[in-house]
Amino acid sequence: MKNKRNKWSTTLAIVMVVALVLSACSNSEKNSSSESENNDAGQVTLKMILLGDKPADADLVYQELSKMAQKDINAKIEVTNFTWGEWSQKYSLLFSAGEDFDLIYASNWTDYQGFASKNGFLELTEDLLSKNAPMTWEKTPKDAWEQAKVNGKVYAVPQAVQENGAIGFLLRGDLREKYNVSPVKDMAGLDAYLTAIAKNDQGITPFAYHHGTEGFIRTLFDPNLEAPDNLSVSSNSALTLNVYSKEGMQAKRAFETEGYKNFANTMFRWQKEGILSKNALSQKEKSSELFEAGKSAVQVSSLDQISNTAVAIEKKHPEWKAEIFIPEMTAVPSGYMQNGVAINARSKNPELALQFLDLLKWNKDYSDLTWYGIKGKHWEPVGDDRFKELADSSKYPPGANDPWGWRGPNERWSIESPDEIVKELRDYRKIEHKYPYGYNFIYSDANVKNENAAIQNLAEQYMNPASVGLIDYETAYGRFESAAKKAGLDTTLKDLQAQIDAYKANNP
Repeated sequence: MKNKRNKWSTTLAIVMVVALVLSACSNSEKNSSSESENNDAGQVTLKMILLGDKPADADLVYQELSKMAQKDINAKIEVTNFTWGEWSQKYSLLFSAGEDFDLIYASNWTDYQGFASKNGFLELTEDLLSKNAPMTWEKTPKDAWEQAKVNGKVYAVPQAVQENGAIGFLLRGDLREKYNVSPVKDMAGLDAYLTAIAKNDQGITPFAYHHGTEGFIRTLFDPNLEAPDNLSVSSNSALTLNVYSKEGMQAKRAFETEGYKNFANTMFRWQKEGILSKNALSQKEKSSELFEAGKSAVQVSSLDQISNTAVAIEKKHPEWKAEIFIPEMTAVPSGYMQNGVAINARSKNPELALQFLDLLKWNKDYSDLTWYGIKGKHWEPVGDDRFKELADSSKYPPGANDPWGWRGPNERWSIESPDEIVKELRDYRKIEHKYPYGYNFIYSDANVKNENAAIQNLAEQYMNPASVGLIDYETAYGRFESAAKKAGLDTTLKDLQAQIDAYKANNP
């Protein structure tokens, strides 16, 4: 019995030893797995939101970007694209739903000021920027930081260069010659070109202009092209002001200005003559898209976009003999917050996000990859600031995946872009241009939100049709003014003037 007990004790001891060894092995494996997880955890994933439809090779390009970021700052990069059809709705939901992300494209036209004032974006202090994005902090112009301020605080990194604010028209030289029209050198020449096509060519819309294009051409009808009334109020298009001088900076009714009257009267005439589409209000396509498709005889947009379209047309339709017309008017430099990147106020890795942004803006390899794609596949460099598109360029077109937020001095131009346009764009960025007196004025509708909303609805109901020539100006404005006064138009005008007066007091 004693021997059996000893044998049992020995067996039990062996089992316990084996169990301890197995347990140790298991713990070792767990520790090893835990260490691996910790290493992965140490390699943070930065989540970035970009706007626009995703190019075919976008994932491939950003896989390469992620490899670079892993090597340089030990961070993986994960990108989500909001398509043009969904972005405005999804953008605001990010904040109301408390979504997990780190960086997001931000600009004046995405309501940067609104989201910043509602604490959607992280405040970027001097200490935070200088430590984690030292090149950005040092090289970004002072005016850019001023334009990025909301209630005296910075909530986004603005672009670091000024873009030429001029606009251009791209025309069909073959049609101009066919209908015996002189080269277009001014707005009267453009009118003659469009009129000739309307009279002689029923297979094309002379100008596939739509309401979304209005911002490009409305100021061209102002009597004073050296200082047009150019700053509209986003939440109430019935208000405007002139920012060119302290004396001239006054609150105005936008639809009563001579510039708008000339514009609306011309649009009404163009509509009657068949120059504009009857579907101008409902049209979704931009003039550039319909021009490239051969459905319109003119495109209007920024010089950058004109340059890109001219390259595409030269390849697809050299027989069109594309020509460029740049109106002579004083062009205010595009604002620095036309493009920018903000950090989510809830980001767990704001320091690392800024380090990554510093690389995107100032490291040429990062800039080249995100703007033009993979070298040798989508493009190849030509000198320091030009590039040649390769066979796969269409799968990642230059600048197509929203790299505008980190626009900086490393940008390139296609070797096929017109030399005169490239020279104008490149030379413009070499000099820091002065902004008009009131350019940094920021409007707040805090006191008149309800009035503005009501008036904006009336403007869309009555004045949008006038802006595409579907109704004459006098009729449209008579109906609008009567309703808008009841909705508080005078109140909103006085509120705007009070804010202008406060701006002048602080900027003698």
